[in-house]
Amino acid sequence: MNIKSASFINSKTLNILLLFFPATFLMGNAVVNIHILLVCVTGIIVFKKEIFSFKNEKLSVVILIFFILILFFTLIDISKDPRNDHFFKSIAYFRYFFLFLVSSCLVRSGKFKIKYFLVSCLVCLLFLSLDIIYQFLNGSDIFGFVGYEGYNEANPHSGKSKYHLAGFLNDEYVAGGYIQKFFVFALILIPVIWKKLDKPKFLISTILPIIFFSGILFSGNRIPLMMFCVSILLMMILIKELRLSLGIAFLFCVLIFTTSIKTNDNLREYYKSFYDNSSAMIALMKKFVPQKYPELEKRREENCIEKSNDLFCEHFSKYFKNNKVQRKYETPAYGSGHWVIYLTAIDVWIDNPIIGNGIKSFRIKCLTKLHLPNRICSSHPHNYYLELLNDTGLLGALLLVCAIFYLITNKFFNFKYYEKNEKLLFICLLIIIIAEFFPLKSSGSFFSTINSSFTFLILGMLNGLKKIKE
Repeated sequence: MNIKSASFINSKTLNILLLFFPATFLMGNAVVNIHILLVCVTGIIVFKKEIFSFKNEKLSVVILIFFILILFFTLIDISKDPRNDHFFKSIAYFRYFFLFLVSSCLVRSGKFKIKYFLVSCLVCLLFLSLDIIYQFLNGSDIFGFVGYEGYNEANPHSGKSKYHLAGFLNDEYVAGGYIQKFFVFALILIPVIWKKLDKPKFLISTILPIIFFSGILFSGNRIPLMMFCVSILLMMILIKELRLSLGIAFLFCVLIFTTSIKTNDNLREYYKSFYDNSSAMIALMKKFVPQKYPELEKRREENCIEKSNDLFCEHFSKYFKNNKVQRKYETPAYGSGHWVIYLTAIDVWIDNPIIGNGIKSFRIKCLTKLHLPNRICSSHPHNYYLELLNDTGLLGALLLVCAIFYLITNKFFNFKYYEKNEKLLFICLLIIIIAEFFPLKSSGSFFSTINSSFTFLILGMLNGLKKIKE
């Protein structure tokens, strides 16, 4: 079929595909990847050469360099470490660069149907949030998936959580993170479609945040709950149309939180442990980050050189964790486990601070640190900045952070030239980026399918906002 004859592939088709982004995020990585492929192919057909025209798009070139660095640094580590098998993953990661370009071109062209995208976000969020609230009150959701009651004390790894609810996501306890990512899109729908807020509209703009807050609270996802509160406060400051309704909603949210933790033992125990772990984490990090263990390093090095076997070195590190040599070192309780992961990530990064170790390399490199006290392995460092430093080094992390900072400031200086919907979209994207890249929060992997697709989708939208009008 000739591309020119495919008249049905146009900006409307692209908008329809984008409408399904909030829904596909609920369906798993495989569906998201297929969806991204469809969006990228459709975008390339619709915008043709325009999508690759970087003449006046210096930021797109910078983002491209970031992706090239990921590939290059991964190749360097592959040449040193045969265990690194992430070459094809570093190639496949370029799909998010094309997603960035397509979303940029669509917004810049003025053909992005923002209202429909916001409605899609609202529908998905309401469905998930109300399902979780129903599960919390009823014991099972509308599809019959059980909540806390399904947890088995005798078998804690049976698949059900004592502290989390997931609604129709069943055993995938990411509902709170999903609501927190998209809820700002849903809330700006109100000022986008209505110029003035009468009583019914004011009531809607007050109730919606309460529903989303309750969904995150009962899901048991604590960091998303914190980011939700930060985002609501920023919206109250930046969006005057919603200031009063969000202020009232925030007070109700505080009341719901207080009542819930007083009446529900699971919630009270879970959120109390979050406070205790958070307050202790900074003190533990300050205490243990500067500590060096030359005698342990020497012993591991001697044994690894003697055996001259990488696999043995890994097993030696694991064995050394329980060796009596380590028992004289202080090993505080792990709590949530994040602070020991952060310690390990800092150690791994220091080994290769400039270029890092390539994409998704932490799960391999952390094995070399298990002979040290208070170190542990994980699939990723659970913090965006630590993961970027580990995988792309100082060069890649600074490049991406500086690109995002430039993008925000550049669009901010053009803010007064935007029309109403453009202003609201800018504020929405700004708040989402602040919450997504909040330095102190624990997070999923930056390079995961969900987080990468969401990040480069919103960065593309922000980049597509018009420049200063003549």
